[in-house]
Amino acid sequence: MPEPVNPSVASNDAQTPSTANDAATSTGADTGTAAETIGADGTVSVDPGTGLPVDTTATTQVAVNDGFLSLPVIEQVDRAGVVGWVLAAMALIGLVLFFYKLVGFLRRGVFADGFVGDVEKHLTNGDEAQAADLLARRRHPAARIGLSGLNLSVSSAAEREAASDLIGARARKEIDGLNGGLRIMSAIAVLSPLLGLLGTVMGMIEAFQKMEGAGSRIDPSVLSGGIWLALLTTAIGLVVAIPATAFHMWMQGVIGRAAAVMEDVCTMVVNRDELSHRARQKASNVSELRHAAE
Repeated sequence: MPEPVNPSVASNDAQTPSTANDAATSTGADTGTAAETIGADGTVSVDPGTGLPVDTTATTQVAVNDGFLSLPVIEQVDRAGVVGWVLAAMALIGLVLFFYKLVGFLRRGVFADGFVGDVEKHLTNGDEAQAADLLARRRHPAARIGLSGLNLSVSSAAEREAASDLIGARARKEIDGLNGGLRIMSAIAVLSPLLGLLGTVMGMIEAFQKMEGAGSRIDPSVLSGGIWLALLTTAIGLVVAIPATAFHMWMQGVIGRAAAVMEDVCTMVVNRDELSHRARQKASNVSELRHAAE
């Protein structure tokens, strides 16, 4: 007869592979967790409360996000909600546009306009070669326009009129290039306070809705908190609008000055023959007066 089988022994034998597999799985999981919790210096972060390893990757990511949002400016913008983030984006666009235009002005030499007097002196003396050499060494838009105008004939009235029209068209093209981006800055300056006011109105509506829901149990702190959060969007809108308005006015002034310099140079180039003629006539008159005095 076969010997009876002990149920407890069979049960233990049957559970042995499972236990081994569970142990292997547990070891692998612990190894993976330990691998994730080992720092760059080889140390393992452990939770002091539970004694278990801590995933430092997720903790670091959360800490970075919390640190970013806890910045004073970012925190106030985040409290203002969607309107606050829209205003922050507009402020960033305006700042980038300002530096872009500033670099463009410097590259075009808009601020270096002290050559007009020397050009007038050379043209008055009839020395067009010196005037052309001076204009060729300048980066100002007026210098390029004046240099192209010196290549045009202005002997007769018809030629002067044609040269004036051609130079004027080139000057308008240069001014249009300088004006690029000003509409965006103007839109930011105009829309920022309006968006801030919109956020304030929406915040006030929400605050009064909370008061209506509270009924007779009105908490003054709820009303005051809702009001200052509502006014926060108006403050952010003004903070964005005031520098944008100042930048826009400053850029308009720079472009206006450049346009005036272009007009002066174009006038001198088109009427250069008359300038030199008047200078010679004035010199001859002075010479005649000297002879008369002698």
